[in-house]
Amino acid sequence: MKRLFFAVFFAATLLSACGDAGRGVATRISGRFVGSNVDTVYLERVSDNFTMPERIGAQALADDGAFSFEFGVERNLSPRFYKLSFSGNTRPVTLVVKAGDQIELESAGDIFINYRVAGSDESALICEFNHAYFGACDRLARIAENISTSNRTMSELELQAYRTAQEAIQAQLRFVGSNQGSLASFYAVRHNVAEQYIPQLAGYGVNVIHYRAVLDGLLRSYPDSPYIAVVEREIAEMDAAAELSERVEMVSYPDLELEDIYKKSHSLSSLDGKVVLLYFWSSSNAVCNNLNAELKALYERYSKRGFEIYHVSADADKATWVEAVRQQRHPWISVYGGDKPEVFTLYNITQIPASYLIDRDGNIEPCNYTIEQLEARLKSEL
Repeated sequence: MKRLFFAVFFAATLLSACGDAGRGVATRISGRFVGSNVDTVYLERVSDNFTMPERIGAQALADDGAFSFEFGVERNLSPRFYKLSFSGNTRPVTLVVKAGDQIELESAGDIFINYRVAGSDESALICEFNHAYFGACDRLARIAENISTSNRTMSELELQAYRTAQEAIQAQLRFVGSNQGSLASFYAVRHNVAEQYIPQLAGYGVNVIHYRAVLDGLLRSYPDSPYIAVVEREIAEMDAAAELSERVEMVSYPDLELEDIYKKSHSLSSLDGKVVLLYFWSSSNAVCNNLNAELKALYERYSKRGFEIYHVSADADKATWVEAVRQQRHPWISVYGGDKPEVFTLYNITQIPASYLIDRDGNIEPCNYTIEQLEARLKSEL
């Protein structure tokens, strides 16, 4: 009888252990956000190849702003990135989560600008970076918005923008240099918001040397991390881009070859013989999005007559660009250049939006036309 009892007990214990392993170790992300315009919080797990996140939960904020997510994480799993995203236009908060973490967040007012985090050293480092880097980038954005309305001279504003962009980039470089063995450094090195405003600083900030330093740090600190493969892939792409820029084939304009949302490559030179609008934009820029709607009507009228648009995104976040392209249903060639600052340097892009017009013979000129003027030009060319 005792033997039977112990056999049953052992089997029950084994089943219980297997059940816990399947569910994972209890992990919690909770906090309180007050004074914001957010009413719902979404928890997303970033994929191991660092592309589209997977939504794993959603929760309405309580009356006091409280929220809590509890979920299982495999016990020996290397730490992974998660995001808290929000209803409205609030930027997501990125966290590094490992099994058993009890992460607490709090914020008053704008969540992204003011949030604080405890219970995860890596997440606290990301918070530190966000406040320093994006604080400077937000000041830079305000300068850019005020350029057309300010009474100050353009040279004064440009100098202020340049110095603010330098401040953002220096904050990024200091952070990456001080935290090379962290996943937070992997997060930090992948941003190039400041260079989108001041492309002349593209070579001044993060480059392949910093990526290699981050890779060495991850190999030491997190040898099982799936993000090592992501960094290795991005280094290979940067090396390939550098090699390409050294032997770029010049027609009457620098050629480009970038990928669309389906990872299909499109070269600018493949459109020879057409009238091409080379258009640099960002989905975070309202002016660009309004122009996209106007361009769509123009494209529908003239694409069959030989008009094409080569639409280059400057978005720092590739997933944001993918979502914008899908939502706006771009009918033209829409490609991603946000991770290739040399693209913007080649065309001396200093602000977004910016565009060039390439005629059937390959002659290129800056395109500062209104939609009406562009249509008049297309009528004469086509």
